[in-house]
Amino acid sequence: MKNGHMKSQPFMRFTLRDILLGADWYFLGMIAIYTIILIIFHKQIPNVGMFFMQNVFLTLTIISIATLGKYRSGNLFINIHRYYHLPIIYVIFMQVFVYISVLNPHDYDQILAGWDRALFGMNPTEYIQQFTFPALTEFLQIAYVLFYFHAFAQSIELNLRGLYEEAESVTRTIVFGFLLSYVMYVFMPAIGPRFSVHDYASISTDLPGLWLTDALRTIIDTGDGFRDKTLDPSLQMHRNCMPSGHTMMTLMNMILSFRYRSKLRWVFLIMGISLIIATVYLRYHYVVDVLAGIILVFAALGLESWIYSFLQSRNLIKKVSMD
Repeated sequence: MKNGHMKSQPFMRFTLRDILLGADWYFLGMIAIYTIILIIFHKQIPNVGMFFMQNVFLTLTIISIATLGKYRSGNLFINIHRYYHLPIIYVIFMQVFVYISVLNPHDYDQILAGWDRALFGMNPTEYIQQFTFPALTEFLQIAYVLFYFHAFAQSIELNLRGLYEEAESVTRTIVFGFLLSYVMYVFMPAIGPRFSVHDYASISTDLPGLWLTDALRTIIDTGDGFRDKTLDPSLQMHRNCMPSGHTMMTLMNMILSFRYRSKLRWVFLIMGISLIIATVYLRYHYVVDVLAGIILVFAALGLESWIYSFLQSRNLIKKVSMD
């Protein structure tokens, strides 16, 4: 019988190999990259000391959660270790934009929009306008927001069925995909067609929903850094358009759900396809962002498998078992 953690046991001397799972290593690796950037560009990054201390805190938090999940009895700490990733991912997501402004302080929206026009002879988000109607906008806006819960729901479902290895595989693969997308943002920072192709001030008129659309749109805008609608969005927005992380993680989760025969796989398929359509329909992404996200899914799956095998070969991680 498989388990996602070893049986709880009294605290004793341990190595990182004893306690860390794949996702933990990926987080620590990304934090190490961030810290190296902080050191190299410390004169150009405001509040560098705060970010350095944030990284120290994140490192200690990850190791502490992993340690408690292994050596403290009861399900509380084990489940915290299984499901703690969402807030850590968000903190790491927010920090990457500090480094983008130093590593590549240019916007590529005009290039990306030009590629879309070259492919289709028009701006796809403008063409789609003729097919929009409030009920569809409402559904797609809900689908877009639910992106944050797809992999989390699959991990819970697999754990509840006792498929601990499969659940851990989903978690670490999705975490790896998120982190890879953050690295890729550096190469072509962009804020998206809702600002570069369209007049954002008219979005509620162009894409009206029913009841939840405006509220959900505000939540997305706030998460993307667009908090003050009286200011130029280009001064506030995170450059997280290219590639489409929504497409990457949604498609990756769909593939994993069929690989591990999740009972929710058909739900993920329907909502996932809807979400990918929503990325362009709702003007968050260019079509080329979506295509890049699709390509990167397969690159991420192969690269993650190689890195995980490397960690095992270096005896830095144990196979998930019940021993």
